[in-house]
Amino acid sequence: MITELATPVITSTTLASHVVFVIFLFFYFTQTSFKEGTNQFVKKYIDEIIFLISFVALAGSLIYSNIVGFPPCDLCWIQRIFMYPQTFIAAVSLWRKEKLAVYYALPLSILGGLVAFFQSLTDWGVGGSLLPCTAEGGACSRVYVMEYGYITIPVMALTTFAYLLFVSWIYKKAK
Repeated sequence: MITELATPVITSTTLASHVVFVIFLFFYFTQTSFKEGTNQFVKKYIDEIIFLISFVALAGSLIYSNIVGFPPCDLCWIQRIFMYPQTFIAAVSLWRKEKLAVYYALPLSILGGLVAFFQSLTDWGVGGSLLPCTAEGGACSRVYVMEYGYITIPVMALTTFAYLLFVSWIYKKAK
């Protein structure tokens, strides 16, 4: 049952997050009080935000590969290399009350976002894959999910990296 529900729930949640993010960006860049409140919130809760975003991505990727049965390709594994540690880095930073996760999340998010962007382009038919695929039963060029005309698994990863980059940018501005 979860395999039939996973893709529509995850892609709908991704779409909803995109809509909310666009609305958020509008208010952030047009309303000074909203921007100041957001900056203070991010400054205070940066580790919690990074943990939440990266944990949802970790859980989503594991659901797709271990429950739904989509074998991750080489590019997916590279993205996971940049995403998974962020959950644990943020958890340790939370535990130690250090607010240092943002400094480690930023370079990981930049590199992971570049890989996700490249793979998104290949899923949309722009360019080709640089790496041969070694995933059993899957191919790096195979699009397992395509909803709403643009949401694929790499787009979901790109979304996560973009959100992490944006909150890191806000934190650096607010500090």
